[in-house]
Amino acid sequence: MNKFLPFLILALILTLIPPVGSSANTTAIQLGSDVLFNQFHHLIEGKKVGLITNQTGQNSQMVSTIDMLRRDRSVHLTALFAPEHGLDGKTVAGKQVTSFVHPVYAIPVYGLSGSTRKPTPEMLKDIDILLVDLQDIGSRTYTYISTLQYAMTAAKEQGKEVMVLDRPNPLGGTIVEGPVVELPYRSFIGVDTLPLAHGMTIGELALFFNRTIGVDLTVIPMQGYTRNMIYQQTGLAWIPSSPHIPSLNSVFGYMATGLGEGTPIRQGDHFTWIGAEGLDSHKYADLLNGSLLPGVIFIPENKGTAGGVRLQINDPYQFNPVKTGIYALAYAKQLQPFPMPKSTSMQISMFDKVMGTNKIALLLEQGKSPQEIVSSYEADLKKFVELRQKYLIYGNEPFIPMQPLQQKQPKQPEQLKPSKPAKPETPTPLQPGNNKGTTNQTKKPEPATKPIPQTPKSSEKIAYLTFDDGPSPVTPHVLDTLKAHQVKATFFIVGREVAGHEAILKRIVAEGHAVGGHSYSHNYQLVYKNMESFFADVEKGSQMIEKATGIKPTVFRYPGGSTNTVSLKYQDPKRYNKEQTVMHAIKAEAKQRGYTFIDWNITNGDARSNKYTATQALANIKQQVKSQKEIVVLMHDSSTKSPTAQALPGIISYLKEKGYRFEVIQADRPTVSNVK
Repeated sequence: MNKFLPFLILALILTLIPPVGSSANTTAIQLGSDVLFNQFHHLIEGKKVGLITNQTGQNSQMVSTIDMLRRDRSVHLTALFAPEHGLDGKTVAGKQVTSFVHPVYAIPVYGLSGSTRKPTPEMLKDIDILLVDLQDIGSRTYTYISTLQYAMTAAKEQGKEVMVLDRPNPLGGTIVEGPVVELPYRSFIGVDTLPLAHGMTIGELALFFNRTIGVDLTVIPMQGYTRNMIYQQTGLAWIPSSPHIPSLNSVFGYMATGLGEGTPIRQGDHFTWIGAEGLDSHKYADLLNGSLLPGVIFIPENKGTAGGVRLQINDPYQFNPVKTGIYALAYAKQLQPFPMPKSTSMQISMFDKVMGTNKIALLLEQGKSPQEIVSSYEADLKKFVELRQKYLIYGNEPFIPMQPLQQKQPKQPEQLKPSKPAKPETPTPLQPGNNKGTTNQTKKPEPATKPIPQTPKSSEKIAYLTFDDGPSPVTPHVLDTLKAHQVKATFFIVGREVAGHEAILKRIVAEGHAVGGHSYSHNYQLVYKNMESFFADVEKGSQMIEKATGIKPTVFRYPGGSTNTVSLKYQDPKRYNKEQTVMHAIKAEAKQRGYTFIDWNITNGDARSNKYTATQALANIKQQVKSQKEIVVLMHDSSTKSPTAQALPGIISYLKEKGYRFEVIQADRPTVSNVK
């Protein structure tokens, strides 16, 4: 009992920490786990969760996802799953990861390495959704991504959902290199048609794997991540991912020095040295340095009777680990000929499993140059690059997640049991580098299939908080309150207010709120003169929003609302009259253009005057909210509306007491106030 006392004390301390959310983030990015709890927490509420993770499963503030889930009273963590190296990352490679009952949390921890690599039906029976939070190192042979693929397959078979919390590829997303796995050479270190360096995040890999699996998959993307970002740029601390990967030097050296399985060529010092018995260190270094491989210098260094080189990676942005590894093997073979391991019909050699083919061994056996070996797989590599394109999430601008990426498979009626599994849907490609850091809002985020809008259950009560006429210095106070109460809202932006307030707009988007258009000028005399003036003004406002955030609005609000009468005062009398009004023309054109305009059915009254109090704003809400199932609340966050920000905590608390949950407005989810 005494040996468990420290764990019990730790568990007690953790229960005193707030349940969800994270503290101020000083990193350049937010991880998928940060985004899940900050923006998309509703996806796991009320769910029984199984979590595949290890010591790397920590958010940007170094809080483990296990602890985040254990503190969260709205979810039930029922099981943990540990990949190779175990839950603490200390089990040596190849050793069986055992299953046990967690000494603090009293839930099962299932090992997914050794004889049991795929979750069994018994392991999955008590979960609704399988979360994956693992730090990959960018190599196809690193088995964490293999565990992901096996788990997705098991979840599909058992009808469970999978959610992947995305993390960086430490090597970045631009280096794609090495031979591509051929079907006969698939193994636990080559589960799909991937090259050695795939250049994808674990979330992108999940989307790639799912093209043939077809599980109900959700990927929670990172915020602020870019395709060309290496780990050193993220601001995140490196957590040793396994016993032999203690540092980023080991990550970058892994494929450069670790490709010689089954040959005399071996790695040393956690993948920072490569050599062999009897090898001439200086000749070896001369050959490698003479090849002018980018980003690295080779220092001759003996280890006992073994000669070799130490890698001094001086430019990790340019360094190509796989190409370096191919050159290192080829030059070692030239200096000290040795027989290559060969696969048979009964057994595939470990060398060929690493390469994913037997062609590299044959070329080395023939004494081919490293340049010839690299060129031998370029055609297959080009095909992979084209194939992976549609599954990429990130481009060259910081990504802003507006919604999770989901691939929901159509469910078959229970009485129908098709003899063949349904072919998984192929997602529409993203265009990395052209997405300005986010998904295009006029086309739903790709590569996920289009999400099905959720129809509120008859017993649900939903509140849409909306704020017009900002951004302004009042908006940050509104955002602070929304964040403190973990509530999302929709901001209808006036384009002329964007300049100088871009940081506020970016914060709105980054914290998971929705943005809509509300014209550029908000000048009734201008916008309601005629139909052309209206749409020119609205489009100008949309362009300002898109320029600041990378997001083009898909929902809009008419200045004054869709039933305003003020437009009659300003409409061009030569074109419009009381029977054929400018508003009638605008609405007809809006329908043709596919605009979604949003009105409201509750207001706090702050549009009537700037001389009002927070108490009056709250009282107006209380007076209008009865027993409606759905309410759209009109408020304003322009510079004269400080009392609205002051009243907001009371408004949120009151609506929660009335049983409302809060949503953002989306174009494909009809609300009570959509204009038809």
